[in-house]
Amino acid sequence: MRIALAAEGTRGDVHPMLGLGEQLAARGHEIVICASPDFRPDAEARGFAFRPVGRSMRERVQGDAAALTRGHLRVLGAIGRWLDDCLRGQFEALPEATRDADLVVAAGVQAGAASAAELHGVPYRYVAYCPLLMPSEDHPPFLIPWRANSPRWNRWLWRATRFVHDRGMGRLLARERAALGLGPVRDVLGHLLGARPILAADAELAPIPRTDVDVVQVPCLHRSVGEPIPPKLESFLESGPAPVFLGFGSMADPEPAETTRRVLAALARVRCRALISEGWAGLGAEALPEGVMQVGRVDHAALFPRVATVVHHGGAGTTTLAARAGVPQVIVPHLLDQHYWAERVRALGLGPPPLPRTHLSAMRLAAHLDAVLANEFLAEGARQLGRRLERHRGSTEAADAVLEGP
Repeated sequence: MRIALAAEGTRGDVHPMLGLGEQLAARGHEIVICASPDFRPDAEARGFAFRPVGRSMRERVQGDAAALTRGHLRVLGAIGRWLDDCLRGQFEALPEATRDADLVVAAGVQAGAASAAELHGVPYRYVAYCPLLMPSEDHPPFLIPWRANSPRWNRWLWRATRFVHDRGMGRLLARERAALGLGPVRDVLGHLLGARPILAADAELAPIPRTDVDVVQVPCLHRSVGEPIPPKLESFLESGPAPVFLGFGSMADPEPAETTRRVLAALARVRCRALISEGWAGLGAEALPEGVMQVGRVDHAALFPRVATVVHHGGAGTTTLAARAGVPQVIVPHLLDQHYWAERVRALGLGPPPLPRTHLSAMRLAAHLDAVLANEFLAEGARQLGRRLERHRGSTEAADAVLEGP
């Protein structure tokens, strides 16, 4: 069977689908990855066919870097621009990219894949990485950055959000679908999720909320078998105590040098060794003091068990791999579901309350690091959860769920 895996978003949206592709390819299925051109090398390295969709996601994120560091309203404005741009790219590429597919599976902000599957008359499945996409009185909608404990308030927020979403994104979808000879969509979220969406998240970290959606849950799709650590990094790890890892993944930064200076000032206060991940923000590019090393792309599954704590943006995959490694976390959420994961880390006793990106300073980061590095209770709780999550390593449940159909 030929299966098209279409993911729109950053590395955290695309790489889990590569993991799913490996599960499906191991069963003899032909895989084609449909994603931003940034991810062609990653897909082809795994032997998958690749079809580019839209323009570079890295360029798009870096073009709106200021929005990620200057407040929720700026983020919402950037999301609106991204959606319009992404939809055009998806509807331009996907009808042809999925023409010979027997099954279309989507993830991330991929709103065109369901229409492509409908156009070709083939089954469609959606993979979510976070429960926030499921309407529920247990949590507010995915665009709301704060957590509400009132079920009544959450229900009202969901009704209001879906009303606005159906008219805003529904208009954009209708425009693109009309060009394919397809009618408008009344329920945009239902169209995106399809029948029996798959929630790919470890249940201990992100349980299914109370929802009317028929959800199938499988473990997180990120690889749990680490690739070798580069020799230079291995030497650094062996040369002293376990360092702090700090990186914001695919989140861009309008002032990477200034952010790096804040990070270094915090590390000097705490007096610990550290690894600064370059990421899409370009952190750690200046001269670094002894005991601090910049790293590029490195397998988190291999690295995280070797560090003292992980400071990160709150992506689903990074949160899960740090939890599986059994180490505490400090989350600096930037947008969307990162606020959910930050709250889950706090609630599960894996780390302190979140430090929002808009509040990041040397003093606040140092205080959060002190709260983690000096707290053996947090460390032990993280180790215990890591041992419980061992059972998810190497899971192939996602392939089972996809092939079973809705």
